[in-house]
Amino acid sequence: MIIAARMSIAGTIRSLGAATALSYGLARATARLPRISYYRYRLLAVPRQQMPAMPRGWRTEVLSPEMLSGHAVDAPVATQQWRFGQGMTCLAAFDGDLLVGVTWLTSEPFVDDEVRIRFVPPAGAAWDTGLWIHPERRLGRGFAALWAGTAHWLADRGLDWSASRIADYNLASIRSHLRMGAAELGTLTAFGLAGHQIALGAHPGYVGAGGACADVRIRLAA
Repeated sequence: MIIAARMSIAGTIRSLGAATALSYGLARATARLPRISYYRYRLLAVPRQQMPAMPRGWRTEVLSPEMLSGHAVDAPVATQQWRFGQGMTCLAAFDGDLLVGVTWLTSEPFVDDEVRIRFVPPAGAAWDTGLWIHPERRLGRGFAALWAGTAHWLADRGLDWSASRIADYNLASIRSHLRMGAAELGTLTAFGLAGHQIALGAHPGYVGAGGACADVRIRLAA
């Protein structure tokens, strides 16, 4: 068992790299501890022109809170209410009549529900968060459909980019964004302890710290 654990750790370090593997370990460890948090994100912005076309037979639709309540998604009701309450758009991908996944979009500043930071989308850009595909459909065309729908949503508003924050150890998502020509906007690291938080990085941007009711504002430039 000890040998297997050591091999697993070595494999994680090889696949992620030492720094990212350390970040992954810290994120997992603090998730088990009360009143302590650690997040490290890579910030990327995908150009609308590089997003895929809508797959044949698929469509996307903007869902109201009432419409979303009729579907099972990953975000708890409280998280849904938090996002809707800030004016975010829930965009759903359908394969025929079956909801396969959702993403959340906004062109206005919003306070993230995972880390207590107010993200300000760059000029000409929106912010996307909470992209989710039903586990049984993750090898299908759901991701392409959501990105195609995102491109249409952006075009309708005269926007050219969609920015995201991605856990630095989520290499599959990072690679997916980079394949669409994503621009790197820096990294963001946030530490929380007993209701206080400090955020570092996000270049270009600035560093800030806040108490239980304060937000750290990160401005990004695409």
